Amino acid sequence: MHRSGILKFTSGTLMQVHNSMFNAYKAFCADDKLHFNIVYNTKVIPKPEVLLVLDSSFNPPHWGHYALIEKGLRLYDGKSIQILLLLAVNNADKAAQPASFDKRMEMMCLMADLLGETGSAVSVGITDYAKYVDKDIILRNYYKDVQTISFLVGFDTIVRIFDPKYYHPRLPSDALESFMASTELCCLTREGTHSLDQQMKYSSDISNGVFEPDIPKSWGSKIHMMENDKRFESISSSVIRKAIAEGQTIEKLSKLLPLPIVEYILSSEDQVF
Repeated sequence: MHRSGILKFTSGTLMQVHNSMFNAYKAFCADDKLHFNIVYNTKVIPKPEVLLVLDSSFNPPHWGHYALIEKGLRLYDGKSIQILLLLAVNNADKAAQPASFDKRMEMMCLMADLLGETGSAVSVGITDYAKYVDKDIILRNYYKDVQTISFLVGFDTIVRIFDPKYYHPRLPSDALESFMASTELCCLTREGTHSLDQQMKYSSDISNGVFEPDIPKSWGSKIHMMENDKRFESISSSVIRKAIAEGQTIEKLSKLLPLPIVEYILSSEDQVF
């Protein structure tokens, strides 16, 4: 695979603070055999019981992402947890626009710092794998001592994970057998074509065999449905980009995404979106 878009180096505090991220991203871009790399906060807690993975486009990171992580932390309360913010540079459904990967990772680092202020162990990673089953394998090779890998997803994402079109001619039950044997999914409800009731019943519907043979009923216990907070359920990256394009005030934007990320977007020498 050919990788392009090596980071454009700029001056300023952010560049100095996240210098290690730039170097790690350069190494990733330069090595076609490197399919995963930690680009920020490489130190992890020893033998974490749970690896919480938020795999998103982060275009940009926002309060919805933060809320999903918070709910995941509460779900696994009492266990040692390592958080990974993961950016996939090859997405099965989304192109690399409008924000370039380097700018997304800078914003991810700001999000990691914000989460770190609460005492959480947070790293930022990058991969060229698009499918969750491939991401799971490479993460298990990297985090060899972790007991449980749990992906944090929105309802639209979990529907895509189990969509038969990505595995044809195999059934998802066959293609994802190894993945679901050792992985959990924490799913946050969000506004969309499915009602809140349909979303909250999703795991129980699976357990009751509603989606067989595509989705085995035994997978229902591996899927944790979590109801979104009303103030965050309509937040999306596209809504935020529209608000920025319309020139919304910092006060209004800070209700959609953390203030450090708002300031980064508005003060960037190069246009982010």
